[in-house]
Amino acid sequence: MKLIFLISIILFLITNYLSLINSIEIFKDINIIYDHLKNDIKEIFVDATTVVNHVEFFIDTVNSNGYPCEHHSVITEDGYILGVFRIPYSYNNNNNNNKIRQPILLQHGLLDSSITWVVNNANQSLPFILSDMGYDVWMGNNRGNTFSINHTKLDVKSREFWEFSFDDMGWYDLPSMVDYIIEVTGVQEIGYVGHSEGTMQAWISYSEIKGFDQKVPIYIGLGPVGNVSHITNVALKTMATYRVDDLFRIFGTKQFLPSPKLLRGLFISFCIDCPLCCEDVVEWLCGPHKGAFNQSRMPFVSGNEPGGTSLRNMVHFTQLVNTKQFQHYDYGVIGNLLHYGHEKPPLINVENIPPTVKIALFSGTKDELADTIDVKQLVSLLPPETILSWDIVENYAHLDYVWATDANILVYPKILNYFNNFFNQSQP
Repeated sequence: MKLIFLISIILFLITNYLSLINSIEIFKDINIIYDHLKNDIKEIFVDATTVVNHVEFFIDTVNSNGYPCEHHSVITEDGYILGVFRIPYSYNNNNNNNKIRQPILLQHGLLDSSITWVVNNANQSLPFILSDMGYDVWMGNNRGNTFSINHTKLDVKSREFWEFSFDDMGWYDLPSMVDYIIEVTGVQEIGYVGHSEGTMQAWISYSEIKGFDQKVPIYIGLGPVGNVSHITNVALKTMATYRVDDLFRIFGTKQFLPSPKLLRGLFISFCIDCPLCCEDVVEWLCGPHKGAFNQSRMPFVSGNEPGGTSLRNMVHFTQLVNTKQFQHYDYGVIGNLLHYGHEKPPLINVENIPPTVKIALFSGTKDELADTIDVKQLVSLLPPETILSWDIVENYAHLDYVWATDANILVYPKILNYFNNFFNQSQP
């Protein structure tokens, strides 16, 4: 439980002392704590890539719900190896299993992974519902999370491996997964559902990657994130205000919230001992869930979340909070000149999304990351021809689109209708 103690001390220092004393004194205090607990910290953080058979676990989870599951490795243009899962058909669908089905790609949010789509029972989970409707369902994983810690050349413990943000997920990860799905299935157009960060990388792909719109002509955004001027999420606002990323640099970590076996063991035990405390930790990071939630699934969540990402990716999010701009990563004046040819990072211009793309958005009145005011501003910038609809779900927060047990009533039927109408998909 020393880890819990350490985290508690750090959070206490951040929230109570930083406004009262010099930040250098804070770092001295933290270094004293670190000296006392460094062996425990090293045991947890020294190998963020501890081999745990997450792939087998994910496949078993899908199989236990009565569906087949495949694991695929997608190599991006810059060498990252992404783990992607596929439910090729449903046993509940009487159609020939060898027929060509319409592919749909589901993409997770910040600090998440494909596991988020299968948290609930089959009749409450979007991938299984889509599969029963006759779709070929794919679930992607961004670089640096549980299923995508690999590279063709870079050592995953190297600084270079972790030098990425959601920019790279939009430039490389999403286009690579789409191209791979098209190559494997032979179907030239796929549907896309993005949640949170999955919407952010989509804005980049659509607005900056030539021809992406022709491959993914319909896009469903759950908790869509762009400008975050009105964000109320405690974790991201704290990081942005107090530069918490500096604390992680003290420990020499490049990965944010790694999930090795020991850390997961501690977290699972923590959740068993105090389910409400566990829920508080998850919600502090991701925002609260307000919709109907199966509390008995929290041990499953705690055993697989968070999925992890890079420290740079978290810093990029905090930059958006501080600048109140939806922009690319800020490397500083010199770095920006080298990367962009300008002193400031360029904006991500959703106005440049081709008008042929059809977009349906879902946001919630309790969403701390995708505030309704910010989503409204985002919608106002999109080409009007692209908007199928913008649904505001009452009392829904950022995790509810994927975790709420009533999403199959309030959200998923509309998603099915959009896909069925666009692809002329008939009932199985």
